[in-house]
Amino acid sequence: MTHPFVHPYVPNTAPESRQAMLDAVGAASVEEFYADVPADLRLGRDLDLPEPLIAEQDLVRHVGGLLRRNRAVEPGRLFLGAGTYHHAVPAVVDEVINRSEFLTAYAGEPYEDHGRFQALFEYQSLMGELLNLDVVNVPTYDGYQAAATALAMATRITGRRGILLVSDAHPDKLSKVRDYLLPVADLTIVPTVDGVADVAAASALIGPDTAAVWVETPSFHGALETAVRELADAAHAAGAVLVAGTDPVGLGVLASPADLGADIVHGDIQSLGLHPWFGGAPRGVKARRDDTPVVFGIPSPQLGLEYTHVPRG
Repeated sequence: MTHPFVHPYVPNTAPESRQAMLDAVGAASVEEFYADVPADLRLGRDLDLPEPLIAEQDLVRHVGGLLRRNRAVEPGRLFLGAGTYHHAVPAVVDEVINRSEFLTAYAGEPYEDHGRFQALFEYQSLMGELLNLDVVNVPTYDGYQAAATALAMATRITGRRGILLVSDAHPDKLSKVRDYLLPVADLTIVPTVDGVADVAAASALIGPDTAAVWVETPSFHGALETAVRELADAAHAAGAVLVAGTDPVGLGVLASPADLGADIVHGDIQSLGLHPWFGGAPRGVKARRDDTPVVFGIPSPQLGLEYTHVPRG
């Protein structure tokens, strides 16, 4: 007879403890908690882990061998791109962000962490000038999160569910957005024509349930959307908003989507001074105009900590 394993250091692994918790929440099994996870994202088997190593030095040797398989961008070249790019980063950036108060800081209040919040305010002000918008959040986890929360904002602002994606979006970003918006929005993809938005098809689909038209410029394939103004006008005529994703580094030579009618602009600031690291290093930005309905659509924890005015003129 096989007895269930009760881990000596992990609480609530005893069968009676697990059953009591399931009874308390009204679930028949642990599997019910993962019902919303798509089948193609679930492993469906045990993890392929090596046998336990007895001595610590054996573990150090094993992990060291894995780490030595990594390769740096330099002296090689990175052409993969797809959201993470190799840019020249001034040495002062590395010096500042490796200071302990930035490197280890995560949360805090303005009255106890004045320097970090001053730095964040300066960042927000500069991003506001670059994007030509009034209200800028502190960086989110990544550009994917910024896109998802920007579109969720659109549903709160309009009280509608429909989202029309009219550009070619990064597949991973699209996956994140789909998952995040599942409870609050219905996402429709309008196929592009020659790599850019099909304005006629998109305009025909905009209706009374449309919360936002979602534009990516440049798109995943590098195309610049030339009809942002037309799409914004069509969205606004139906009471919807235009949400635009962009790469901030290009705004040194390109007009901000806000200048073409976008209500909310989001993107990833990795290109503004962060090296490509394993898994990143992305950080998301969201910006919007200082309109009361739009500002009220910001997630409530961001009000105060992620709110700044940028003076014009």
